[in-house]
Amino acid sequence: MIAVFSGPTISTSDVQKALPGADVRTPARTGDIYAVCQQQASAIGLIDGFFEGVPSVWHKEILWALDQGIPVFGASSMGALRAAELHSFGMTGVGRIFEAYRDGKLEDDDEVALRHGPQELGYVAVSEPMVNIRASLDHAVAAGVVDSAVASDLTALAKATNFPDRSWETVFDQATDQGLDSDTLGNLQSWLTSGRVDQKHLDALEMLSVMARMSEDDAKAKDRSFEFQHTVMWEALTRTHRAKVPSLEMQLIFDQVRRDPNRYQDLRSRAAAGLVSAQVQDVPQSAVDHAMTRFRKDERLFTGASLNAWLTANNLGLSGLQQRFREELQLSTAISANPEAFRAALIAELKTEGSYGALLAQARKMAERLEESGFRNPALNDLGLSPATILFWFFEDLNRSSVPDDLDDYLYRNDFADRLEFEQMMARAFVLWQNQG
Repeated sequence: MIAVFSGPTISTSDVQKALPGADVRTPARTGDIYAVCQQQASAIGLIDGFFEGVPSVWHKEILWALDQGIPVFGASSMGALRAAELHSFGMTGVGRIFEAYRDGKLEDDDEVALRHGPQELGYVAVSEPMVNIRASLDHAVAAGVVDSAVASDLTALAKATNFPDRSWETVFDQATDQGLDSDTLGNLQSWLTSGRVDQKHLDALEMLSVMARMSEDDAKAKDRSFEFQHTVMWEALTRTHRAKVPSLEMQLIFDQVRRDPNRYQDLRSRAAAGLVSAQVQDVPQSAVDHAMTRFRKDERLFTGASLNAWLTANNLGLSGLQQRFREELQLSTAISANPEAFRAALIAELKTEGSYGALLAQARKMAERLEESGFRNPALNDLGLSPATILFWFFEDLNRSSVPDDLDDYLYRNDFADRLEFEQMMARAFVLWQNQG
């Protein structure tokens, strides 16, 4: 598995075009590099990472990856920063931005930072990175659109703007306020529609090209002249991460019980009940209303008459139905807030009903078969499968059911953290199915 962390700089589809088979992850945060190493990554490409609001990826986990013989590449954004800081330890930096940081021409983190939308909207950028403004103005000078003095003034205005508010529109507004020539600004503004340089994107493509060309032996041959030190802080990070990531046997136990949806729902209700009672779970009415809307859509109860008929047929009042939704939301909130405690509570329920021993024995056999196959905990890219292909296989071929109309709702009700976790479960099932003999 080759893991690549990207987001606003370059899309998943562009990453996979440049580096076929890449396992594309969201922007990196603390613990993510360590996590992909635990998932048997053969190489890591770091492009985007979180700068504020979320703990940034540690230098220490990159050093640990290098110490494990896993090549780590960086470019464009957080990747360029970390590569400039760690290139002497063996991290491979690529691109003009990395070189500028390495050579001391750039120093501030805000040069590559930007404000962007959520993952659901494709991390759409709502500000302009300073490095792209610099590259575009350099290009404009070379093309004769503006002279170096104007470029220098515009660069200073952009740099003086806080990165979340930095945009070409803001730069032009400030330049106009300061009396810069309107014709010159107008010419530049028109030229930027085709002349703008996205240096971060260009550097990301260059890094992916380097990764695609470099053999595994070449990457691992790079000198790593340092001795990794297991500090107290490092042990705390790895201990926290290990607590968040269940063992393979635990995952395989959950894989088994999730194969029977009715049984899983009964187990999760009993296991999560203690979590709910241990803390007050305040569910906003808006969440209950959203659940009601989804329920009516699923059951095709589009009119008040049809809803009342359903309630009568099921001997239930409207307040009783809403209470059911509220209780379900309380369970889901408690599970997502306390995943480790929920896993322990579900195991306790399995032990109480007497089924844990058989499930554990089966999980151990399954783990052995995964080890023998060479795919201990595979990702879809390891198997050469697309998400759509394995989705239809899992539901229609393996489980003899239809693919859920609302997959996100299915993941929510079955307590998957995200689609990646669900895809990894399907990948394990596929390998076991192929090697069932």
